[in-house]
Amino acid sequence: MACAGLLFTCMVGEPAEPDQPLSAAAYSQEVRDGLAAIVPLLPDYVDLAEDVAARMVAGGTLWLAGDKGFVLEGLNRAGGLMAAKQLKDSADLRAGDAMLYGLLREAKPQDIEALRNAAAAGVLCLVFGPVAVESANVHNVLVPTRPADDPDRLPTISPVQTAVLWTFSAELVSALTRLGKLPPMYQSVLVPGGRERNAEHLKLTWEPGTPEPIQRLSLGGTWLARVSNCLRRLRASQMDKFVQAGRLAAEAIRSGQTAWYASLGHLPPQLPGQTGDPGVLRTLTMREPDKLADQVKPGDVILYVGCYEPIGPWVEQAHALGAKIVTVVSGTPERAAEDMGADININGCWPFGDALVQVPGYDISVLPPSGVIQSAACWMLVAETARAARGGE
Repeated sequence: MACAGLLFTCMVGEPAEPDQPLSAAAYSQEVRDGLAAIVPLLPDYVDLAEDVAARMVAGGTLWLAGDKGFVLEGLNRAGGLMAAKQLKDSADLRAGDAMLYGLLREAKPQDIEALRNAAAAGVLCLVFGPVAVESANVHNVLVPTRPADDPDRLPTISPVQTAVLWTFSAELVSALTRLGKLPPMYQSVLVPGGRERNAEHLKLTWEPGTPEPIQRLSLGGTWLARVSNCLRRLRASQMDKFVQAGRLAAEAIRSGQTAWYASLGHLPPQLPGQTGDPGVLRTLTMREPDKLADQVKPGDVILYVGCYEPIGPWVEQAHALGAKIVTVVSGTPERAAEDMGADININGCWPFGDALVQVPGYDISVLPPSGVIQSAACWMLVAETARAARGGE
């Protein structure tokens, strides 16, 4: 596998004026700048991934902890590691384990205490955050973006942190192959046969056979370049629709109606309420479309960020209630993103199957882009709604 993934570049976008809400285009460029800033950090990620890989091969458990969105993004995830487990009780930690700990901002005393206790128990602790944590036996996988602590700026930490998680995961898989092991990984359950295939692989500790060793920086660099290209395509092909969606939502708000944010996936439901969220959208519960009438009223607008297509009759229900709906999905082989029947159909620009790279000899492609794109799309919708509400063009 070539190292061409390291060769992409990102133009630096023009910052918004302090009193002017950020546009979707400017926000997407901030995210791409954050992804570009990961490249020089890759050698450090590789060194830490090799430490984690050695522990996993020796029988250690890979734990996910910290911010809920970070944990859910890495857990039971299309293209992700089946070995990753959510830490619910610190008593489950054992010497030789490794813990990936996500932070959106500077560590608080309870974070430091949790990390110190885990390190004292012999756990390798890696903190995925924008600010280095200074604590004994704690290592930093730096996320190159500002912390989520500026109330006047839309947060970029979630999409960039997600990109760091999957870039690191790519290098962890690579490091394991160099130790002669290939970890079982998930296929999207929405791909035909995905559930059945996953059920068989969940029985395995390691995939059978000896994998082809993957060189350092290759898999992570390739994934990073490809997810950046997904964002580039989103900006190049869908920006007018984001602007239209923001105006539609702002018109509903000005008319006394509600603009809703609705989402499905691992990370997207955890985004509302982060520091920097201007609160222009209300969060809509997604799981029961037959109960939409309890919340959605005529004239409302639903901004829906999902996976391949709306789950269930969301578009039809919204229209039956007199509401309008915007969908951000990637489409399926049978149904393109542009054909979802929404008032505005936005193509999320990630591939069906939600995986970007191929491990030599493995039966599926792995490592998902959707968490990065979906979280960016959420804030791009918020950006354009806030701009339109304030009269921005």
